[in-house]
Amino acid sequence: MDYPKVKVAYPKLTLYAFHLRHNLAQGHKNSLENAAHLWRKCQEIGKILGIPKLENLPLDNKGKISDEDIITFTAIKHENNLHLSGEVNRLEIHDTYALDLTFRCKHPEVETNNLKILNQNNCLLPTNIDASLGQTLVFFAQPVGIIDNYYRYADTCVKALISEDKFKQLELSCQEQGKLLNSPIFEYNNNAVNPREQCHILIWLNINPQTTDLEEAGEYYYPLIDILNCRSKIMYAHSQARWCYQQAITFYSKLEERVNKFNLVKSKPIAEKLKEFEQWLDEIPKTSFNYARYLRDLELHKNTIKTNVKNYKLYLGKMKQIWLEDDLDFLSNFVELAEDTFIEQINTDLAYLTSGQNLFEQLIESIRGIVEIEQTRRDRSLEKTVQIVGIGLGGGAIASGIITQHIDKPFAPTINFKYPVHPIVSSLFWSVLATGVCLLLGWWLTVWRENKASSSKK
Repeated sequence: MDYPKVKVAYPKLTLYAFHLRHNLAQGHKNSLENAAHLWRKCQEIGKILGIPKLENLPLDNKGKISDEDIITFTAIKHENNLHLSGEVNRLEIHDTYALDLTFRCKHPEVETNNLKILNQNNCLLPTNIDASLGQTLVFFAQPVGIIDNYYRYADTCVKALISEDKFKQLELSCQEQGKLLNSPIFEYNNNAVNPREQCHILIWLNINPQTTDLEEAGEYYYPLIDILNCRSKIMYAHSQARWCYQQAITFYSKLEERVNKFNLVKSKPIAEKLKEFEQWLDEIPKTSFNYARYLRDLELHKNTIKTNVKNYKLYLGKMKQIWLEDDLDFLSNFVELAEDTFIEQINTDLAYLTSGQNLFEQLIESIRGIVEIEQTRRDRSLEKTVQIVGIGLGGGAIASGIITQHIDKPFAPTINFKYPVHPIVSSLFWSVLATGVCLLLGWWLTVWRENKASSSKK
């Protein structure tokens, strides 16, 4: 990649990365399994770059916010007589671990094609750091010589910090610009929704003596970290909300399939209909439960965004008090994005999905009603059959017993058989006949009683 013939003085590149230490499910006392991920990543970078203090960085973090926690280091000598040094600071901000990893080159003139010393092998890019909440890279340097166009100068710097292939892949663009501590600052982003993939870079050009003094005083340091932490949490919640919405839509489509098949299944024969509906009653509540969880999570993510927007405004107010003439609209515009786009998007999603939750409940109730009605009808039919058979068998047994007592006597004087009928045959004949007559009588009595009951209700 060809760069304009420009130089910078005393450049430094700071990584501000944010990673969840615990979440609501784990509780505040229990850290997540990969909570020390950022510290391990520092060890990996230290090993690659030959920085013993980074390579041997302890994995525990006491959460203190003081200068005593800052670890300074010096790397091995780089080509072109450039020396790389820096420091690492580990912070605990509520439920989040924050990493400040800074590489600096204390040289009065560094050509842009040498700026990759601050980001060797793209080691500070999101694809390598993989912080759960995301990250921001802040490049701070003093331009050398007369600069006609600070925007183009900043563009040259950001391209010089990243390898050519990676820069094309990221599709970075300058989206905002302003003034921080009386010097111009430019914001670059690739607009990835996933915080782990979003490449957020601030190019801050030191062009005023006041900037040097204010930057060294460090009054801006913690407000800036807090602002970037809130920003990362907002982006993370937005990303999770979009994911939850997509998952809920998947379940909603399953519901639509059931609704469209409902009338078809309802018209099937009773046995087949009951079998399929009973299977639905086993599956749909599980789907409805998962659906409701995603709606709950959407509400939680919306509240997370609201809380962090409130905190973001608080820290932004502190930042504005440091240098009243600053132009921090590039930071304020993010608040508008969060409120007018992210929160409103969740409200729209919830309004659409809530109707689906009601449809789940109605479908379940409809299926339960049909199953109960059909089962009641089936039970009544079985009860009627039992009654008729009971009457038939009981009556037939009584009649058969009476008749068989007189089987040896002629039944009628007009009947004359050539051979006498065997008593067993005669008994069987009269038993079947008596049972059949009693079954008919039982059926007639049952139907008559049922029709009478129906008439009385009318």
